This record gives sequence, structure tokens and C-alpha cells, in this order.
Amino acid sequence: MPPPDENTTVDPTGASWVVWLVIVGPSLIFATFVCLRRVGPGELVAVVRRGRVVRSRRNGLIARWPVLERFEPLPTGSRVLPLVVRSRTRDGVDVIALADLTIEVHDVEPGTPHVPLAETVRVAEDTVAGAVGQLEVCTLVDDLEALESRWPDQVTRLLPRGTEATALAVTEVEARLTGGAA
Repeated sequence: MPPPDENTTVDPTGASWVVWLVIVGPSLIFATFVCLRRVGPGELVAVVRRGRVVRSRRNGLIARWPVLERFEPLPTGSRVLPLVVRSRTRDGVDVIALADLTIEVHDVEPGTPHVPLAETVRVAEDTVAGAVGQLEVCTLVDDLEALESRWPDQVTRLLPRGTEATALAVTEVEARLTGGAA
């Protein structure tokens, strides 16, 4: 009788369960933790691939491909973001304005570009800086208050659909009225 083929022999020690327990089991658990995410209360999780939202969920579990996609959690309630704006008025006075931007994320549609929070803040700061650059220092505070009602619509138009700027208010203005060196 010829000897058995080594590819068809049965494991005589019965140790194949060790391979499953030590290698395959932890690998599957690790892959599950890397690929799945539970959506927390009050947040929307978007899966982003190459800068575009592929899918999003408000509750339950959401999956992603580990290297190709990433999770981006977004709060769904109102969120206040602080802004620091440096600009120069029309008559050449340097101004630092502190402002608060309030945004709400209602929904994110697949295919829309993902805009990071830092980009949202930059858009709002550019809007305020542009307004300061068109005003004179003597009317700066009163004119900024009059413009505040228009800014949320201007910022919302520049944000992806589903994200809305609900308020943009200047809280403090500092103008440098004197020359520098002594």
C-alpha cells in the first residue's frame, strides 16, 4: 500500500482549532472593529471616500472599507464654532473681530463633497473679513450688526447641501488706531 499523500492527511494532533483560535478569530474581531461603527445619539456618521460622502446614517451600525474609506462623525444639533477674523478696513485700519458661527447638519446626501469643519470655519471667516474690508472704522460696529442677518445665507450657499449656517454674530471688535513702534 502506498504512503498517504501529505495534502490529504488528517491532522493527527487535532491542533487546527489552535490556528482558528489564535490567528483567524482575532483577525476577524479586529476587522469587525475597524470596519464597523455604531452611530451615537445626536450624531450623523458619514463614510467618505476620496473627499466625497459615500453613505451616511443617523442610527445603528455603519460599515466602511478599511483603507479606502473613513468615518466622519458630525453632530446633528446646533454647534457653535468660534471665529477669529483679521482684516483691514477700507480706510486702512487693522481689525481683529471675534465671532460665533452656529451650524446645523440636517442630512448629508451621497455624492456630495465632504467639507471638514476647518473649511467651514474658513468660509465664515472669509465672509466676515470681506465685509470688514468694505467698511470704514468709524461705522464698523453699527454696519457689522446690520450685515449679520445676511451672513448665514451667504455662508450656507458655500457649504454642502444638508449643512446650514443658522447664525453668524460678531461678538467683539478690536481696531488698532495708533501706529506701532515707540
